Amino acid sequence: MELSVKNTKGDVVGSVAVSDRVWSAASNDALLHQAVTAQLANRRQGTHETKTRGQVSYSTRKLRAQKHTGRARLGSRKSPTLVGGGVIFGPHKRSYRQRLPKKMRRQALRVALSDKVREERLTILDDFSLDSPKTKQVVDLVAALGVRGKILLVTEAHEPTVVLSARGAERVDVTFADGLSVASAVGAANIVATQGAVARIESLWDDSQVAGEVE
Repeated sequence: MELSVKNTKGDVVGSVAVSDRVWSAASNDALLHQAVTAQLANRRQGTHETKTRGQVSYSTRKLRAQKHTGRARLGSRKSPTLVGGGVIFGPHKRSYRQRLPKKMRRQALRVALSDKVREERLTILDDFSLDSPKTKQVVDLVAALGVRGKILLVTEAHEPTVVLSARGAERVDVTFADGLSVASAVGAANIVATQGAVARIESLWDDSQVAGEVE
């Protein structure tokens, strides 16, 4: 499959042959949903904690007489009905981790990238590098390409100057090819990748020679 390549001014300057395995995978919404859900769940720390009435530190003295006060029965300061008492069915520390087989994770990313190609939401740049952090160059690039919504800029390797430059740009995130994830690909309205990043992505995810892959 051939995809057009643009320069930083938004002009088409050529084309590049890409792997159908990576950029033309069949759509699979169920797989995408499962992969994104698992990835977001695995980011959760699960450190939330509340105390039950058995863990709250208070005296066990009965607060008032059982009868003849005209008020409700009340025996413990730890009661969940009192301020500072224990919490009923509150959250406790737990792991939210979900396991997703390796072949499904790899295929999910291929599907996410292929969907962007089908929707014409993938732009390939011939090159994009900065000598020093400058947000204006990122803003000018977005304007020249005419893309809208949340943008994921993918570079071949980690580019600190590009990362710093994109911090001041609205709705622009930066990642490098090795750090590309299903959640980031699905969450972006448009993906802008350098030609080097495309080659690196293919070297990582084009495993068509491996038998038994999930289609």
